[in-house]
Amino acid sequence: MRIDAGRVTGVLWSCLAMLLVTSGSTARGPRVPIAAEPASPAAPSDELALARDLRIRVRNGCELELVLRPSTRQAWTTLARTYTSQPKSAAGALARLDGHEAAEPGRDVAIPFDLLNDDYRALVLLNQFPLDRLEGDVFVHVARAGRLVTPDEGLWQVAEWFTGDGGKFREIARADGLGSPDLSQGQVVHVPAALLHRSLLSGPSSDDGALSYGQDDGGPFAGYRLKAGEALYSAVVVRFTGRTDPDDVNAVAAELAVRSGIPDVTDIPIGFKVRIPFELLEPEYLPKDQPRRRENEAAKREMADELARQPVRAADRRLDGVLVVIDPGHGGRDVGTMSHGLTEHDGVYDVACRLKVQLERETAARVFMTLEDPGTGFRPSEGDRLESNRMGTLRTDPPFSAREEGESSVAVNLRWYLANSVLRKAVRNGTTPDRVVFLSLHADSRHPSLRGLMVYVPGQRFRRGIHGETGGDYLRFKEVREAPTIRFTRRDLVRSEAVSRRLATRLVDAFRREDLPVQPYHPVRDRVIRGRKTWLPAVLRGNAVPAKVLVEMVNLNNPQDAALLGSAQDRERLARGLASALASYFGDAQSGSARAAVSSP
Repeated sequence: MRIDAGRVTGVLWSCLAMLLVTSGSTARGPRVPIAAEPASPAAPSDELALARDLRIRVRNGCELELVLRPSTRQAWTTLARTYTSQPKSAAGALARLDGHEAAEPGRDVAIPFDLLNDDYRALVLLNQFPLDRLEGDVFVHVARAGRLVTPDEGLWQVAEWFTGDGGKFREIARADGLGSPDLSQGQVVHVPAALLHRSLLSGPSSDDGALSYGQDDGGPFAGYRLKAGEALYSAVVVRFTGRTDPDDVNAVAAELAVRSGIPDVTDIPIGFKVRIPFELLEPEYLPKDQPRRRENEAAKREMADELARQPVRAADRRLDGVLVVIDPGHGGRDVGTMSHGLTEHDGVYDVACRLKVQLERETAARVFMTLEDPGTGFRPSEGDRLESNRMGTLRTDPPFSAREEGESSVAVNLRWYLANSVLRKAVRNGTTPDRVVFLSLHADSRHPSLRGLMVYVPGQRFRRGIHGETGGDYLRFKEVREAPTIRFTRRDLVRSEAVSRRLATRLVDAFRREDLPVQPYHPVRDRVIRGRKTWLPAVLRGNAVPAKVLVEMVNLNNPQDAALLGSAQDRERLARGLASALASYFGDAQSGSARAAVSSP
């Protein structure tokens, strides 16, 4: 444990510091203090709450400590491993300071600032001194302007807090031209960055500055400091790792909590650094020298080059010559997600019918629906109430409806066989492939904190050059017998992802124009992530239509999103958003840069 000299206050240290500063002064002369920004009034209390059972406290006018209240009995070694930099020695020190054999539930435990590990040191300083900041090669500290009153704060304390060694106050004074270790309220102190404690040095950072990169015993990680109002689930797990499945989000949040030393994922202090292992990060958040980041950027350049070489040809405003293949997800015994009194298939089928009506009424586009309900046909519902649809039948030859267990997987593959057959027929009749689009409409079951549109595109890395299904279950269908297997060149795969991303971005833009919710992080995705596995939805893998997307219009696990699908008026808005995206995709095909077209929103 470090000697307690850093905590000695009063005249003795002030006099000694004055002598040292005077003897070590330089020819540079004193720097005139810069007027600080007006500080918020200091809190009347001597404690600042960081979380439910975590506080900062000031003692003796200038000593900072972290105060926690355990919910269960904890050994000092356990507590020290979470909060301190030297757990073995700190455990003994905490036991001596507390006077008990263990940390007891409901009783405060105070940890002196100089025992804290890097994450908690930074957490205390960032919360206590919100006006402080790094400016170039100096760290700017505004004296006695913290959220807690520190009336006895002097240059020694500043050195102790920000460099880890109170004895470095003389170096700060010399560099800043200060003639006295005494500080007045609002006085600005400039601490050379070279003297800063490592906890305040962020190191290399991501392109947007949101992440800082580091290494610990668990390997390389990216650190993110939580902001006010942010939760670990959405602000970190969904944003940086791409997980959306409820079980996945919760599992990764628990993993990050262990890695980061977070006792309670529902009560994380503002400014706490969450550590995200590199292997969980989406490629764009990795450092530029990482192979997955380089591979991702190379793929984007390749797609941009493809669109520049062969742009999507624009159509007239009425979409004359355009063929839209609409695929209402699920059907038959497979109803999809069930939540908040709704079934996925019933809702998306009604949106599909509304989209069909809008396109045929307002444009010259041709529409083909992959599935039909024999009872209602393609007629939209007349009100909010949705018809329970268990008879949905794929329009293959012969027609097919999933009635038995295990037939749903057959139905999924038949959809892309059917789409390929429709494409071949359209091409024979003079339609170019770039005039055909495929929309598979769904409503998924993401983490309930998430809302809005999410679109899957056919990521080239997750497709094979040859694709097909075998067996009697498939060969009895005309569409399969026409072409049991489909072959793709590398350029086919690259172009398909490029034009599909372009369509997906138009969907995102259109939903925002219609004031429909869009998932805030990565609304366009090139694969599904479940646990440690990734894959592409089957309806996209073997599909030969170049521009194809699987559209998760809403998240049925979210009550607000579910209400959208339960309202006839909002289902009409969803269909209008889809139609608007198609008009934009074909209407402005020649505008905008190719690189922007393949960049995710």
